[in-house]
Amino acid sequence: MHFPTRLSPTAEPPLARLLWLRNFLLTGLLLLMLWSQLYIGVQLPWLPMGITLLLLAALNAFTALRLRQAAATQPSEILLNLLADLAGLTVLLLFAGGWTNPFVSLLLLPVVMAALLLPPLMAWLTGGLAVLAYTLLAFVNLPLVLPAGKAFSLHVSGMWFNFAASAVVVVFMVLKLRTRLADRERELAAFREDNLRNEQVVAVALTAAGAAHELGTPLNTLAILNESLLAHADGETREDLELMRTQIERCRELLRDLSRTAQAAPAGEPVAADRYLQQLCEEWRLLRPAAQVQARWSGAQAALPILPPAKLDQSLINLLNNAADAAPGTVKIEGRLDAEGLCIDILDNGPGPTPALRAMAEPGRSSKNGLGLGLFLSNASIESLGGHVVLSERGGGGTCVSIWLPLQGLQPAPGPQAHQGAQP
Repeated sequence: MHFPTRLSPTAEPPLARLLWLRNFLLTGLLLLMLWSQLYIGVQLPWLPMGITLLLLAALNAFTALRLRQAAATQPSEILLNLLADLAGLTVLLLFAGGWTNPFVSLLLLPVVMAALLLPPLMAWLTGGLAVLAYTLLAFVNLPLVLPAGKAFSLHVSGMWFNFAASAVVVVFMVLKLRTRLADRERELAAFREDNLRNEQVVAVALTAAGAAHELGTPLNTLAILNESLLAHADGETREDLELMRTQIERCRELLRDLSRTAQAAPAGEPVAADRYLQQLCEEWRLLRPAAQVQARWSGAQAALPILPPAKLDQSLINLLNNAADAAPGTVKIEGRLDAEGLCIDILDNGPGPTPALRAMAEPGRSSKNGLGLGLFLSNASIESLGGHVVLSERGGGGTCVSIWLPLQGLQPAPGPQAHQGAQP
């Protein structure tokens, strides 16, 4: 199970809505003109009306090309498109009876789109120009030449077609708007959850910074006492004190890592990815001498040199600790490369991913197997590097924690070192 990655729905560009609406409008108008001319016998001025349809089609082709560009659409651009549609509809109605044409209400379509897509001032401007166009059609128009005795029935039929087309457009637009509102609600819910998690991470970071500041003095004191005891110790006591000194030095190194984590660029030299996993295991053994760990490179592709940030080291160590706490036995860590990133699997023989998911849901509450903030913070750190963590059931029992990281954030900058991979 992948957590807590979310897919944010992509908002439909406003010009895309105009594109499909104009396609629908042009197709409907052309079919209506052909039906009126060939089936009913209405005489239409095809030359000016055909030229108007071609100009609108050319505008739609330009809109389709514009949608392929990455530049954001400005409200003024949408306004110009809507005014062009309004002008085209006005010209078509001017040659088809003006305001007596039952399809004169098509002038409302640009107004509706303006109300949905534009700021209030531009929407009111579009509405005012639509009223002006309707008023103009009342005085300037070419009457339709209709067959004798069919004027009323044709007007009623036209009103029916107009209502049917308007119903289709309204239902489609309302459903699209409702879907977009539902998507926005999901985006806001995801944002609130991410914000809450980030607040938890910041709170833990502040606590860690304060603890690191306070731990420096007692660690120095312990180091001095350790050296003093080593000078007079022998046998088994000396062995225990040597282990204590190793652990004190490791604690000092962790405190230094806290300051390195805040740096913009990772420190150190590039190292081959397989060698990096070996070094990580050796470092972890200093913290968990009793733990057993095996590291291997399982991918067919050779390990590339990487320059991992300090927070990745600590994140992987946290995950190794969780795996060791989950159950006794050997913890395995396997690495490989895919087309775009580094994959690291941490395998244990524990009870499965359920306790880990519970720890993610309630960070800070450690279970009897030792799962607390480690998994929560490790996942947050890995996501900040552009990667993700996936928990799955391991065949034969246990948990497989799969980490994926993009190579772009791990590879060293181009230079002499970038072409030198340390051999394991």
